[in-house]
Amino acid sequence: MTHPLIWKFRAARRSDGALQGHAVIRFAFLFVVLMMMPAAWAQDNATINGTVADSTGAVVPNAQISLTNPATGQVRDAVSNSAGAYRFANVGVGTYALSASATGFQKYTKSNIVVNVAASLEENISLSVGSQSQSVQVEADALQVQTETSEVSNLISGEQVSQLATNGRNVTALAALGLGVSNNLPPFSGVNALTSANGISFNGTRTEHNIYLLDGAEQNDRGCGGCFMNLPSQDAIAEFQTLDSNYSPDYGIGSGGTVLMVLKSGTHNFHGEVYEFNRNTDYDAKDYFSKSAPEFKLNEPGGNIGGPLWIPHVYNENRSRTFFFWNEEWRRLIQGSSPSIDNTILASNFPTAGAPLAYTIPAGGPTPIVPCNPNAAGVCQVDPAKLAIYAADGLTPGSPFPGNVIPANLIDQNAVLEINAGTFPKPNYNNGTQYIASIPQPTQVREDVVRIDHAINSKYQLMGHYLHDTLLQNYFPPLWGDSNYPTVGTIMTNPSFTAVIKLTQTYSPNLLNETGIFYSGNKITLTP
Repeated sequence: MTHPLIWKFRAARRSDGALQGHAVIRFAFLFVVLMMMPAAWAQDNATINGTVADSTGAVVPNAQISLTNPATGQVRDAVSNSAGAYRFANVGVGTYALSASATGFQKYTKSNIVVNVAASLEENISLSVGSQSQSVQVEADALQVQTETSEVSNLISGEQVSQLATNGRNVTALAALGLGVSNNLPPFSGVNALTSANGISFNGTRTEHNIYLLDGAEQNDRGCGGCFMNLPSQDAIAEFQTLDSNYSPDYGIGSGGTVLMVLKSGTHNFHGEVYEFNRNTDYDAKDYFSKSAPEFKLNEPGGNIGGPLWIPHVYNENRSRTFFFWNEEWRRLIQGSSPSIDNTILASNFPTAGAPLAYTIPAGGPTPIVPCNPNAAGVCQVDPAKLAIYAADGLTPGSPFPGNVIPANLIDQNAVLEINAGTFPKPNYNNGTQYIASIPQPTQVREDVVRIDHAINSKYQLMGHYLHDTLLQNYFPPLWGDSNYPTVGTIMTNPSFTAVIKLTQTYSPNLLNETGIFYSGNKITLTP
């Protein structure tokens, strides 16, 4: 069980006061690029559309329509066309207010419209005859049925993402909660992207055909057969949704399911938190049959802060143009390797100085063979001097020792004296029958996440994020090798990153253009 310890606060800062090293440079570069671009809202590919009509059902063209995000104070404007239709594309997740006005009609306002990632909402507006100084207030239903599309999907809100007790706080476990989803995920899926379990099938499709998107940017590692590039912290996720089937062609990248993740963004006020999640085998009861268990220690401290970027009396005085969100998380996992069991050397099989060794074959063990070097044809090749010694002892190269007795003259007596002197411990010798080893495998991850949303007017939308994972992981026994020494392993480093800049231009209610730059990658280094 993961135990959260969370403290909420209004501002956050690392003890060293800043991102470290290359993260500072990359953050500064991204910020400069964003500030040089036109304005924007958060963009999560949601759509609000509808028709403006009067009380008789006649359409109302040229109605002025506004969509307001109370959390940021940002406003988008649209005008109904000749058919009374309007559309807001690429709307960010959040809660909105929709207002409409037209000459000869009362002003219409509908509040608490909840927009989720990739949602398609129909919000028809009915205007009543009267003065614009009069207004009609409508409140949206808390629960809405998806009627605009036939997609099959499952949505998990940001609050649910942070509160659900997934084992290890791995976001892949969230995808397994939906209907029509089968999986072979282990109880603990890991703390980094490359080695995290991702065996999730949507409606029977192949697991490696799933697509993972973060703010619209693909996270798949194409060289890994279904792996994903980064593993974002659950506390950095605003919403999480799986598109199982019948989804729109916007998401036609893969033939399996599509997993959508949206990073949190800043609002008009500052919000932040610090947290610590941990698991430890010290909390667990001992197994009745095995008094020892592989070590397991997981610590995940972190924190985040989001709000407006502003300089008093200089820039963004009303705190409604530029917003940021920053999340920092560390993951430290010490997990014992799967127990390695080897038969030990029997006490009777340690030779005595000057005496032959009557070898006792352990249960299932091999029979000692007179040494030889077979050639390509399988014929033994033996040094002539050794062949003479074998002949004197009545031995045949490549055949078992008669009676499993190894003559004393074939045993290095210096090695016998050294072993029996006790200077060095006897190999795999514990006066028992087995040697069992479970070696701690430390894994360390640090994740930096920053997202910026910048606004100038209602015609342009821009957002950008940068996510960077550092990884240092140990494996025992070694990867891609045939050795089975339990104390010899491989050190893997896997720095990975993703960057997104998306600009959406709304030229008219019927013309929208989106320009995106998506950059991601990783590097794997294995050190034996």
